[in-house]
Amino acid sequence: MSSSESSSASESPVPSSPEASFQQGPPSLERIVRHFVAAKRSLASTSHVWRANEVVTRSRALVEEIAILNAKNAYARHGVDDQLETLQEIRNGVAEAGEAAGDEFTATVAALDQANDRLQGTLKKLKQTVVDASLQRGTNPESTNDTDPDDEDEKDMQSDKRGDKTLYEFIDETRHTDILQSLHALIDSYNDARGTLDETFGEFDESIRTIVETLQEAATSGSGPQTKRTLYDSRGPTPTMTELFRGMEGHAAEMATLLESLVSHYDLCVTALKHTEGGGEAAKRAMQQADAALLRTAPGAEEESLYQKTAPEPISDEERTEMLRVLEGDAGHVEDVGSDMKDHSEAMEAQYEQLTRYALEARANYKALRNVFDQLHTIKATLPGHIEASRDFSATWQSIRLAIAGRTEELTELRGTFDEFLASYAGMLRELDRRTAVEAQMRKVAAKAQKDLDKLYVADREAREEFTSEVGVSLPGDIWPGVGDVGVRWEVRPA
Repeated sequence: MSSSESSSASESPVPSSPEASFQQGPPSLERIVRHFVAAKRSLASTSHVWRANEVVTRSRALVEEIAILNAKNAYARHGVDDQLETLQEIRNGVAEAGEAAGDEFTATVAALDQANDRLQGTLKKLKQTVVDASLQRGTNPESTNDTDPDDEDEKDMQSDKRGDKTLYEFIDETRHTDILQSLHALIDSYNDARGTLDETFGEFDESIRTIVETLQEAATSGSGPQTKRTLYDSRGPTPTMTELFRGMEGHAAEMATLLESLVSHYDLCVTALKHTEGGGEAAKRAMQQADAALLRTAPGAEEESLYQKTAPEPISDEERTEMLRVLEGDAGHVEDVGSDMKDHSEAMEAQYEQLTRYALEARANYKALRNVFDQLHTIKATLPGHIEASRDFSATWQSIRLAIAGRTEELTELRGTFDEFLASYAGMLRELDRRTAVEAQMRKVAAKAQKDLDKLYVADREAREEFTSEVGVSLPGDIWPGVGDVGVRWEVRPA
């Protein structure tokens, strides 16, 4: 607060200003004492300066700590990112191997199902094909004439009791059952191997996810919700660490300057009381009546000299008048100066809080990176096992795939065998029809021959009888012993 400030205040038209009141005459002793008490009370702002010095000192240490931690964190994060990228590539490789095997397994099972469906279709035809009843009688078509009709009826009744047989009852299903059981075992082996791979892959993937989440949590927990900004935030860009520290230094310097002006004003009040009759006694009484907070402020050497009965250094009336004019002008700014110091102090505290958040963020990142390094060491110990598990699964799957392909080929061959059986049965029915037709032709020829033989036999018998009746009595009996024999009768029978 200078004389120029008091001059600008005197130009104000407000009659209650300090300069306006000074034009009405020098301030009274009572007014000077009030100025002294106000100046004494304003010196409580010294605590802001002490706090400012403490904040600057702590901030300097925080800046150094943050700089060191940020350097360490940047170096460590670069290494962690490289390690994470490598782990992600390994993870993707393991996942791709599992997915490729899964696709191959799906295609292999589809081919297996297709082959089995074809075989089931053939088996269905075998179950639906009833064996011709004539084939099940166990009779010889050529010996039909020698067969007892009663025996034939008994065999038909037994066949009806047994029920009609199908071609399915003539095949051996053991091989088909063995193939299906073997396939079920192979599929179970694949599922077990895939379950083991999924388990170890899940552990590996969870380890990587934990590292990523740890880094993300460190990035968000260090800044906190106070630094979260929106599109319409009017606070401007977030200040850097250097800007915060320089700002605090500026506030501290400004507070020191303001405190110096308050001290100068206080010293001027003491000097004015010294050069005013009864000033020391009035000031002492005023201090005794002051509030407790003011009483706790210890008086300085200048103030102690005010209470002693010593003669001050003489000054001229002009000098005293000028001193009182400056005092009166400065007194009106004491409260504003105190308010300014408080504003500077609050601004410093806000900046210190921001700087503290930077430190917390750096510490959190450092702690998180330490945790990540511990997790990376754990992954390093388990990584060979994960890779080996992937290799084992691939080898196991290749073995299973070849075995399933072999069983699928066996199903195809078995279907071919059954298809040949169906075709052979159809050929057998055609052969049965041919043989039946030939037998019918043979029977027809035999019946005609038998009829002709029977006619010849009858004619021969009649001729014999006629001969005997005509000449038999005229011939001696011993001339042809067989003259009276019956002729030979021929019969056509199946051989």
